[in-house]
Formats: sequence, structure tokens, C-alpha cells
Amino acid sequence: MQLPLHLKHRVGIIDLGSNSARLMVAQYQPGEAYRITHELSRRVRLSEGVGLDGGLRPASMDRAIDTIRMFRAFCDAQAITHTVPVATAAVRDATNRVEFLRRLQEATRLRFRVLTGEEEAYFGVLGAINGLGLPNGLVMDVGGGSAEVSRVRRSGFVQGQTTPLGALRLTEMFFESRDRAVKPAEIDRLKAHLAATWQGFPWLRLGLHEKFIGIGGTARALARIDREARNYPFGLLHGYELEMRRLDNLVERLSELPPDERARKVPGLQSDRSDIILAGAMVVAEAMRRAGADRLTVCGHGLREGLFFREFLRPADPPVIPKLREFSVFNLGRLYGYEAEHATQVTRLALSLFDQLSRRHGYGEEERDCLWAAGHLHDIGTLIDYYDHQKHSAYIILSAGLPGYSHREIALIAALCQNHRKGRPSLDHFKAVHQPNDLERLNRLAALLRLAEYLDRSQASAVASLKVGPAGRKTLQLSVRARAHANARVEIWEAQRNAELFEEAYGVKLALELA
Repeated sequence: MQLPLHLKHRVGIIDLGSNSARLMVAQYQPGEAYRITHELSRRVRLSEGVGLDGGLRPASMDRAIDTIRMFRAFCDAQAITHTVPVATAAVRDATNRVEFLRRLQEATRLRFRVLTGEEEAYFGVLGAINGLGLPNGLVMDVGGGSAEVSRVRRSGFVQGQTTPLGALRLTEMFFESRDRAVKPAEIDRLKAHLAATWQGFPWLRLGLHEKFIGIGGTARALARIDREARNYPFGLLHGYELEMRRLDNLVERLSELPPDERARKVPGLQSDRSDIILAGAMVVAEAMRRAGADRLTVCGHGLREGLFFREFLRPADPPVIPKLREFSVFNLGRLYGYEAEHATQVTRLALSLFDQLSRRHGYGEEERDCLWAAGHLHDIGTLIDYYDHQKHSAYIILSAGLPGYSHREIALIAALCQNHRKGRPSLDHFKAVHQPNDLERLNRLAALLRLAEYLDRSQASAVASLKVGPAGRKTLQLSVRARAHANARVEIWEAQRNAELFEEAYGVKLALELA
């Protein structure tokens, strides 16, 4: 087992928003691998109580300064010298922002950059592109003080616009009381306001095969609630899909509950967001209606991750990972110290079998890509323990996720890894995401991965090539050619001994021979 890649660089990203302040710490090796190591979050409600004068209230500023002072102390304790502190809508719109920024810098020794609305949208889009591999579509971030919507085309930022449709701002404007359920008239007034606002965004329409992406705290909160209601098998929010009809039902349910009862009666809803979640959900729902979207795809990456990718990918402009799925696999492999030579050999042999048996299984690029990913990641669980490492590999993949892959694909890749040595493949735990014939698909792909694993049993890359011979009615011949001066007898013996899954999946007896 190789040791995980040592990540020498660290950066702290601080995002001072209207509702919350957040610190994200990442370790990275520029352009090669990264991991998020810490996240701190605190509700500051910076824009709470902003009056007609447009100034931040003293109590709100004190909460924010105290929080950032805490973040600075954390970074100092961790010896993090590189920080990227930014502020968004609440500070951007405040008439007393100069005074507040001066006080903030004096108290924390951090010079905050106030992002423009377009910059905020741009960095959010960078997070979404590098998190989902989004080629074309719309990205939306509903914060406490504003909402940003952006268009993405050919994996690039085209345009972005900010509007004062923040969840906290709208809650204070339209919902008069926080100790009772909202009145139908209040809902109607907010709906009319949202519809009128989105009318000013003529480009807010999805094209063919485009996706509507949600980033930020509101989107994650809605996904978390829906996930709990569905008893969803994944712990991942990144890549979760929330259907429009389910969002409408959630809005109706939230509107019937007083804010102080929502967190108690709505599983998955965090208490610090219970009073503003309804307004946030309505902003998202009306934007989706305007765009013609039937579902919201949630991206766990947002503004902070977008700012991080600018650091991670320097000097690339734009800072976009060119092949996200490939990068995600290698990033996870490097973090868990995978044996690159063995993984490459197993993957090469598995794909050779896949290609030569294409007429028998009839699968395409999607299945081939999942097999490729599983070939590279099947042994990462050895970092935890050699025994049952296949189960550890699956757990790591399901927990960490693979940006760029759908939840269905991640489930398939994890199941392939779990069955690469032994066991009977199953997708019972993933009924919410798998499609018809996925179990057969899993069996056939797992059979190829298992053969490839045993054909490199000595991990010496002894096998040079494989050739599938013409199949008889009951037998399929597999000719194994060894590298010069290599002995592949152990590989052939082990592969033949573990051919049962292959024979069941493809309906033939397998006969291996040394060429």
C-alpha cells in the first residue's frame, strides 16, 4: 500500500454573508489533489433589522466581528497563513460599510474584499462547474440578502445577475409575524413580487438538455429536508435532485407551520434556518417555474469552493478542471494512497474484456466509464484495513462522492468495488436511484473487474494482453499473453478459480489458457 499524497498547501476561505459567516479550510497540491479539512459556520444575521437608512445595526456588526475574530483564532491555531476573506450582499448594500470594514479589519487583522453581485455569481458558478461538470444551464444561489442567477454555456460563465431576493430580507419584508403560520395573503404578495422580479430576467430559460443548479445554504437545506422525507439511501447532498412537484408540496407544508415549530416537525430542517426557509423555498420555486425546470440539481460546491479553485488551479484562466470525472477519480485515489501501477493494470485488463465482449453485453460509454473508475478505486479501502478492504472502498466512495458522476453512477461504482474479489452483487440499498436492468449491468461489469483483479494477483503486471476467442455454445476461450520474462501462471490459476460470477453473468463456461 502506498501512503496518501502529502498536501503541502493550506488556505482558509472566509465568506461573510447576510445570514451566516463560514470558514472553509482546504489542503491541496496545486492542480493535483485537494481535500476539505475543516468547516466552521455561525449564524450572524448581518442584514437583520436594516432600516430605511440602509445601515447595518450595531448588534449585527458586533455578532459578525466576534465570529470573524473566532475564525481568525482558528486559522492562527492551525498555522494557516493564507486566507481569502470576502463579504457579499449585506456589506455590499450597507450605507455604513466603510465604517464596518474598518472595525472588522482592526479587530481581526483581515482585509475583506467586498464582491460585486457579478463576482459573487461568477465564483458560485466556478464552484458548480468544478463540482458537477456542468456544460450548459442555469445556476442559482439564494442567500440571506440576495439571490444570484447565472448562465453557463460550454462550461463557462456567460452572465450573472444579482437581485435582492434573499431569504432573510424577504422574510422581514413579507411575513409579519414569526410566532404563527404565514397568512395566505402574505404568500400571495410574495408570489406576486417574485413573479414580477423574474420577469426582468428574459434569459432565465432552460434550453434542451440543460440543468437548473442550486448552490448555497438554501438549496442544501431544501435537499436535506426532501432527502429525509424520501428515506434516501445516500448521505450525499452534492448531486441530489429535487423535483419541482416535491418542492411545491414542501412550500405548502412550510407555510402551514409557525416558524418555531418547523424545525421540530420537518425532519432535516436546521433550527437556525427554520424562520427563513419558506421565503427561500419560494424564491427557488418561482425561479424554476420561470426557467421551465422540472427539477433542481443541488451542488455542494458554491462561492467558497469557487474561490478555492482559483487558488488551486492557478494560473489557469478560467480556473476550471478540464476533465472533472477523471480528476475526481484520481483525486480520491491519491488521497487514499492507491497503488497506481496495480490499479492501472486492473483497469486496462477490465476495459480490454469490456471492449472485446461488447456484442455480448451491449453496453456503451457510461458503463465503460463506471468500470474505468472502479478499476482505479477498487483497492483504496486498504488504507483502513486489508481485510474486507473491498467494503471499505465502497464506503469511502459513497461517503466522499465523485464530483461529475450522478448518484446512480456512484452507487454502481461503489458496488463494483465492493464485489471485485468476492460476494454476490446487490443494489437493494439503492432502489431510489437505480434503473431497470441495473442489477444485470452490475453483475456483468463486476464479473469483468473480478477477472481483471485476479489476472494481476501478484500485482507484478505479468499479463501483457488478453484475447477473447470465438465462443462455442457453452464455452468461451480466453487467451492470456504474458509479458517477456514474466510468469502469469498464478494469475491464470486464480482467475479460473474465481470465474463463477463471469460464467453466471454471461451464460458460458470460461476456459483460460496461456498464449
